[in-house]
Amino acid sequence: MKYSGIIILIFVTFFATGCVTKGTYEATVAELDKTKSSLSDAQTRISLQNAQIDAQKIALEKNRQEIEKTKKELAKLNEKKAALEKEYSDTQALLNASQRKLETMSQIEAETKKRNEIYARFVNQLQKMIDAGQLSVSIEKGRIVINLPDNILFKTGHANVNEEGQKVLKQIAGVLKEFKDRKFQVEGHTDNVPIKSARYPSNWELSTARALNVVHLMTEEGVDPKNISAAGYGEFQPRANNETPEGRKLNRRIEIIMLPNLEILSNELPKVMK
Repeated sequence: MKYSGIIILIFVTFFATGCVTKGTYEATVAELDKTKSSLSDAQTRISLQNAQIDAQKIALEKNRQEIEKTKKELAKLNEKKAALEKEYSDTQALLNASQRKLETMSQIEAETKKRNEIYARFVNQLQKMIDAGQLSVSIEKGRIVINLPDNILFKTGHANVNEEGQKVLKQIAGVLKEFKDRKFQVEGHTDNVPIKSARYPSNWELSTARALNVVHLMTEEGVDPKNISAAGYGEFQPRANNETPEGRKLNRRIEIIMLPNLEILSNELPKVMK
């Protein structure tokens, strides 16, 4: 605009005066050169600014691409983090389960050792009766079992404990009451020969009545009632074949069972079931 104004000024001066002095002409040319130079500088600056703008655009695009790349990498890292956290959680759960199993195994081992010590004491204190054939002591399915043939305790078809049986049971009670932290169950068993009487309609009633009478005698001799119970199984848990007299004799019996410490398993079961 400034350059166009100078040209117009020259023409106006020329037409107004009809002539242009040398000084005016030179001054005008000088001003024109100055304006050209200024214009050139301005164009240079504009070009430089445009170049800077283009460079900034390129830098912004590069930054945008870097941000997108970083976002993707961050997403992958979050996925890896979640996977690692799950793996840690699973490993921790497995470790906890293994620790519980180890503790349970340790408790079972201690319980087994204690049971074997009690078994040895039973055998030692009841040895005379064992030698006399009045009873036997064994470990079956992890339980200590005192087995008494029915003819030592009862008359055939009866549930009242006879005099000899009372003496035997009193000695056993003297051993059992030493173990105040143990539970015992008296189990009555018969052969498969049916019994049908007004008092005992079946072998269940007979076996249960016999077990209960043994329990009563044991508690009278000092065994804690909280630690002893009775059960009648009739002929349904035989030890031998009922087809022979010998087998039926073995099946007619009273068993006094020292129950295992179920707290070991009961403490573990709720954790497993969750």
